[in-house]
Amino acid sequence: MIQLTVEKESDLYNPYDPSRERINEGVYHYLKTFCTPLEASKHVHDILQINTDSPIDADRFQRVLHDAVERDIAEFDRQISRNNRRVIWESFFGVLFCALGIMLTVYLDELLLTIISLLGTMGLKDAVTISTTFNHDIKNLKKLLSPIKDIKLEVVQRDIGSKQ
Repeated sequence: MIQLTVEKESDLYNPYDPSRERINEGVYHYLKTFCTPLEASKHVHDILQINTDSPIDADRFQRVLHDAVERDIAEFDRQISRNNRRVIWESFFGVLFCALGIMLTVYLDELLLTIISLLGTMGLKDAVTISTTFNHDIKNLKKLLSPIKDIKLEVVQRDIGSKQ
């Protein structure tokens, strides 16, 4: 269970958004700190308990939280898409330069061929690195955000009389 304490409902939302359709970045960052591989595998944070002095529209906050996670996941998908386009170009130019280097071995001096082959090899290395490392890490981040999207919300309203 994740516990969150707020004084009033407006603390949950971005103070610059009068429509209360954007989550407060501090609240969202706090919730994302529970998205670690170890905690995600245990499913220990399937409930978000909000402790407050005032009433809170739980359905609205659940929707706003869900929307924030969906925006992050959409951004991760855009990053993966950009990376995949880059992989295609890096692979294309890498293979092109390597093939060009092999074909020109008959006509050119060795230094120029070494540079052409080096460019090709660097392009292919970048393509492999993006595919195996960057995209893999982004996909893992997407998986870690999923539990927040499906979290159950529980609002506990504290007794106002107990403060005095």
